[in-house]
Amino acid sequence: MRVLILSANTGGGHNATARALGEQMERLEIAYEIADTLSFISEKVSDFISWGHSYVYRRLPRLFGIGYRYEEKHSVSFIYNQCAKGADALHEKLEADPFDAVICTHVFSGLMMTELRLRYGALIPCYFIATDYTCSPGVSQMNLDGYFIPHRMLLGEFTHNGLAADKLFSTGIPIGEVFYKSFDKAESRRALGLPQDKKVILFSCGSMGCGKLEKSAKMFLRRMPQDACLVVLCGNNERAYEILGKYASDRLVVLPFIQNVSEYMSAADVYMTKPGGLTTTEAIAKKTPMILVNAVPGCETRNYRFLTEQGVAFGAKSWHHANAILKRTLQSDKEIVQQRKAMESFEGPHAAEAICKHLLRSLAQ
Repeated sequence: MRVLILSANTGGGHNATARALGEQMERLEIAYEIADTLSFISEKVSDFISWGHSYVYRRLPRLFGIGYRYEEKHSVSFIYNQCAKGADALHEKLEADPFDAVICTHVFSGLMMTELRLRYGALIPCYFIATDYTCSPGVSQMNLDGYFIPHRMLLGEFTHNGLAADKLFSTGIPIGEVFYKSFDKAESRRALGLPQDKKVILFSCGSMGCGKLEKSAKMFLRRMPQDACLVVLCGNNERAYEILGKYASDRLVVLPFIQNVSEYMSAADVYMTKPGGLTTTEAIAKKTPMILVNAVPGCETRNYRFLTEQGVAFGAKSWHHANAILKRTLQSDKEIVQQRKAMESFEGPHAAEAICKHLLRSLAQ
């Protein structure tokens, strides 16, 4: 059995989903390949769209939100037409290098496969993985064999958008196996060189380090209790890493893009972040209490709403509001205990494993 996983380099989440799926496939001895969907249009297009997405997302979040809302209210025909340009090249790939199934971790890949099937027929089974807690624009235009969605409570939203109920499978969002492993807080802090006698606050704005990361971090540092240590994950935001690095101390730890986020989640008392689909799913698996700020309008607004309504995160209107919530939660564990209980109830199956087993069952029929 061989599976082609189609991702996109628009932020770290979709590629992280693809890698998590690949991890599980290796355990089950399923051969797979991960490919960049946009490269089937051209490498230049892939680089340009990836750069443009990162720039707008990080520097112009309001513009990103306007674009998302427009897509929600109108047909995403422009995006579909752009994705359709790669259908022939993708078909050549599938003809020259046969696979038994295709899994799409981005709307772009789902739309490209839809056009491919329109032109050449449904050659092999194809599935889409939703990596946000909402039915994103474009999903309703897909014509695939199945859709793996983040939570059973979202079934109604997906069927409302025209997807057949018998094609929806509530599996959760695939994340790395390491996030399901439990680590002792004290041991994690020793391994990472973090203080044992302070409250550890983890702060990030996703892999791209979007928004006013350095300004918010400085504000937290000024206002947080003296017995607290702020750990800032700058991701790929090199500018923020350089600026904040000048203020590093026993109360401020500044890190660039790292691979061991799970260890820092284990060491943290509270995690302040934006509501990205992957980041929040990882924190829920780790049972790390979250304070979410809706820093980038769009799909993350939907994540913010869904996750706070389910009680698995505290919702803040701004980073200043997040600071007030942080102060309250550090003074009392009552709300944190309640949030961890909600996380335990919220969590579903190990998504990557559930998806792989579904594939094996489907292809065996």
